[in-house]
Amino acid sequence: MSVFRASNSSTAWPEGADPFPDDGPTERLGAAEAGPSPAPPRRGVVAAVLLAMLALLVAAASALLAWRALQRAEQAYARPMAPAVPSPATGGAYGEEALRIQAGCTGVTFLDLDEPRVNAAGQISDLRYDSRCGGEPPRITLAPGAVAGSDVGDADVDGPGCAKAIRTSPLGGGMIVPVHKGLVLCVLTGTGTPPATGVRLVRVQVDEVTGDGEAGLRATAWPAG
Repeated sequence: MSVFRASNSSTAWPEGADPFPDDGPTERLGAAEAGPSPAPPRRGVVAAVLLAMLALLVAAASALLAWRALQRAEQAYARPMAPAVPSPATGGAYGEEALRIQAGCTGVTFLDLDEPRVNAAGQISDLRYDSRCGGEPPRITLAPGAVAGSDVGDADVDGPGCAKAIRTSPLGGGMIVPVHKGLVLCVLTGTGTPPATGVRLVRVQVDEVTGDGEAGLRATAWPAG
């Protein structure tokens, strides 16, 4: 039997040599196929979302405030307006002036309704108040400064109502009116104090009468011309 031996070839690869030197570096297939990892969310996107939510809240609050303001305006428009009370700067008029009489049991007090004033001089006063003691009621009469007057008995009477009452049911000369709580008089004053203030229509209402000569009154005046 013949034996063949392989001859040593000069083209044999040295030990440890790479048979494919031109293929370049190699990498794992698993790492190449996986791709890059996802980037975390940016802070700018979160801030934009928060700002948008805040803007929606502000818009909702503004709409609520506007709706409430509209409701209040509608209620104010529907509410009836209170009648205007003339001020002292308007032609010498005044409204609901409190007058306090403290004269004792038999005292006499004069009232000037043009200012108005308690304890005025008798010759320019519009009303004379005579106190009484015990069960006898005080008395009130027109004073020299008044042109005319009327016992109306209506606390809600206005300027035109006072003028009509004085025209249709005036107090006679020297007429004495017993004073009691709730008494309402209309008085047409003279030229006023000082004269430049002009004449007035005055409503005088008695709020309180005591047995010791004290009384509380309220006066409201309108220009008479």
